[in-house]
Amino acid sequence: MGKITFRLTQPVKAKLTEALNKYGDFEIGGILIGRKLGEDNFEIVDASISDEDKRFSLTSFIRGTKKSERLLKQHFGKGTGYYIGEWHSHPKFSLSPSLADIRTMMGILHDPSYGVSFVILLIVHISQDEMKHRLR
Repeated sequence: MGKITFRLTQPVKAKLTEALNKYGDFEIGGILIGRKLGEDNFEIVDASISDEDKRFSLTSFIRGTKKSERLLKQHFGKGTGYYIGEWHSHPKFSLSPSLADIRTMMGILHDPSYGVSFVILLIVHISQDEMKHRLR
């Protein structure tokens, strides 16, 4: 297996940037929907903004499930993508994952109900009016 690459589509960048601007200093996040373009090449085609439970603060975020489930069903039904990982913001902190972030992602990876062999984490924030991100 070579180097795995991921590309964010412009609509996903716009959606995440809008969410970051809306929620400002509060962490927000959701799921990522992707599709395979080649052997080690993926494209992130959609993302949920899972704010329905309003469980976010300056330093944490708990993803709601309603919007994420709806997005998964929509893409699964059309065959346009599948669950590829999670995203959330670090508005005032480094784009590096916290210990809690790592534990959450490892939990998803080892949870058979997700049915995944890999999972990515995208951490984002706004810097100088532009979205910055890091994939893990």
